[in-house]
Amino acid sequence: MLWEWQTASVNEIYVTVFDKQKPLIAQLERFGFKKVGYNLNGEGVYIKDKRMIDFSNPYLSFPFIKSGFDYAGYLIIEDGYHDTMFAYSELKNSRSDLQNKVGNSVRNGLSKIYVGKAPIMNHKVGEPIFIYRKDTESRYGTQYRSCVTSYAVVTDVIQAKSKGRYLMSFDDLIKRIGNKSVFDISELRRQYNEYYSVSIVELLYYGYFGAGNNVTMNWLKNNNCWVTTESYPTEIHLSETQFKKVLVEGKINVSNVVID
Repeated sequence: MLWEWQTASVNEIYVTVFDKQKPLIAQLERFGFKKVGYNLNGEGVYIKDKRMIDFSNPYLSFPFIKSGFDYAGYLIIEDGYHDTMFAYSELKNSRSDLQNKVGNSVRNGLSKIYVGKAPIMNHKVGEPIFIYRKDTESRYGTQYRSCVTSYAVVTDVIQAKSKGRYLMSFDDLIKRIGNKSVFDISELRRQYNEYYSVSIVELLYYGYFGAGNNVTMNWLKNNNCWVTTESYPTEIHLSETQFKKVLVEGKINVSNVVID
């Protein structure tokens, strides 16, 4: 519903709901809806106004990003995990069986968890981030098959382990992750025990380019939006101008996403 509103030329969106539907109301309020009264049926009326977006956290501002941010980044995700986590982010001529099914909460939820091996996290809460699908199947031409498919905003950063030193217990880590990871408990425990470093990025799935619109590594390299030194891609800091440039290449109307 909010994605549809993002591209509509209207300032307000509203929902009506009875007071007894408390879980739904909690979700509406989490995403920035405010109660303005009741209708004639006794339902509460909740409104979200594009002219009065609260940018204090990414849930309240969803699906809009505030202009003037310091930098944006990349999150590199291998194809198998990417296609499970970001099922709306289709590839041209390649829609998997998984994407055609109504899947689990990881697929359907907007909040996602990425588990990595970085000893120090370069991302920060509130940072816009591009989701980069790393192709692992093709032996040739990966610069044309690996691509940016989606964009998100970082909502939490967790360093559970760094250079062999545990920074939090496994039970505390699971409480933070919840059911948002593509990995089950046993796999997460293996990674926690075996990885030299364990880093977690929680993000909110803000949008996707869609089949035929994904932005390839080749384009990113040729347009000064990719690695030009020996640094790892996740260390890249994109300016707001570069971020918007990639959105435009992905056929996204920037004025529908980045607002004042």
